[in-house]
Amino acid sequence: MFENISTIGELLSVTSDYYGKKPAFSYLKDGEVHSVSYSEFAQQVNLTAKSLILKGITNSKISVVSENSYYCILWAYAVPLSGNVLVMLDNLTTMQEKAYMVEHSDTSCLIYSTMNQQFCDYIKENNKSVINTICIETDTEAFLNSDPGVELPNTKGSEMSYIFYTSGTTGKPKGVVHSQLNLLRSELYFTYSLKLKDTTFLMLPVSHILAFANIVLASMYSGSNVFISAGLKNLWKEMGEAGPYCVFAVPAVLSYFEKTINAKAEELIKTGNFMDNLSARKEAVKELFGENLSLFVTGGAPINLEIAKSIHELDILVLNGYGLTETCGSITVNPNDDNRLGSVGRINFNSKGKVIEGELAFNNPYLFKGYYKDSDATEEVFDGEWFLSGDLGYIEDNYVFITGRKKNLIVLPNGKNISPEELEMEILKIEEIKEVIVCEEKGKLTAKVYTEDDEKVVRKKINEMNKNLSLYKQIENVEFYAEEFPKTASKKIKRGEI
Repeated sequence: MFENISTIGELLSVTSDYYGKKPAFSYLKDGEVHSVSYSEFAQQVNLTAKSLILKGITNSKISVVSENSYYCILWAYAVPLSGNVLVMLDNLTTMQEKAYMVEHSDTSCLIYSTMNQQFCDYIKENNKSVINTICIETDTEAFLNSDPGVELPNTKGSEMSYIFYTSGTTGKPKGVVHSQLNLLRSELYFTYSLKLKDTTFLMLPVSHILAFANIVLASMYSGSNVFISAGLKNLWKEMGEAGPYCVFAVPAVLSYFEKTINAKAEELIKTGNFMDNLSARKEAVKELFGENLSLFVTGGAPINLEIAKSIHELDILVLNGYGLTETCGSITVNPNDDNRLGSVGRINFNSKGKVIEGELAFNNPYLFKGYYKDSDATEEVFDGEWFLSGDLGYIEDNYVFITGRKKNLIVLPNGKNISPEELEMEILKIEEIKEVIVCEEKGKLTAKVYTEDDEKVVRKKINEMNKNLSLYKQIENVEFYAEEFPKTASKKIKRGEI
């Protein structure tokens, strides 16, 4: 049924006909659950896309910056349907980083949430290329009242339709170009391994391709209802209302879930109604997540195998997956019926993997179309038709195992990628610091500093620097050294000896 779908328009048409009144998206608002059916969603996306055309916003780059919400997802579908290119901005990055992405992507229309009003004001003042702005909360309703007679463009699906920016692991963020066909086929094949049903809980930001593709798009193939979480503030109330079958979470959140389950179990044991820890933990899961939870899907950082095994005891699978923005999100995932702990999963259908000089490389017809305005960087990550992942590992029986990073990339427990060199350059602007190495120790971003000056002064200046960095890039711990770091003959610091 879905094998020949190449465009968002075709996906909406087929899912509307096939799933009809089934809920496609749900969310909590004013204490009540609101749901939108597949047919209603298709109609609203079509109207919103037509309104863009009516306003003359065509053949443009349109940036969306917002926390997760139903309207944010609505716009993420409507933009490519209208023939425009969707540029997803990370809501958690700094104003300067977002401004760079807007400028680099040649954005002419900015769709923003009220939380990003200050950023919108900044863009209107400093970027003359942005000629249209749309506030998600105050303007969307007007776009839902368009003239239904407007014709939508006839796209093939192979055109550039999306730009997702990487985390800027080697300097400036790179714009990863994808087509509708890329995302739709990749997610179809993703669902061949990962079987979704009932309700999927969305708490990862849709500005990241993993959440947008592997959760939102993949759920539509499965007829699943995506429950959109507004964040940690009302997490457990939302979870109780959703009663999800599947929750996608980075390993750090998975660890938080396990601790919460164990804490709840201890409370239950104190009531005297449970004789053993396992039965109390199973009851804790029901009280926290509802009675339908069967899957945790995780990726973006290494998982703690002991935590995964502990959760498996509760009859809940922990399925690890792996992918990059360039591979449309997941290119491997452990299937429901053949989960192999320790592996990041089986290579998805219609994709291939191999190891080139220790580095994992992948090939399929739906890899990214290149880095926007950066052909040199595009060439660097390909060996012929094989995309070089930058990860070291091996493949057994079509299952992929990660052993490390090819470069000095830091992967934090929350899944964020950080280039240590980028932060080191910032820290070295502090005149009291002579040498610095940035690394991750015990889950904390740590700066190892050689200085001959007052440590309190250095700490204060690093704290001031942190205020201009994204939260996940901020230095949490500082270690001081009284001697120069060991170096190679070419005067490069020996990181492994510090």
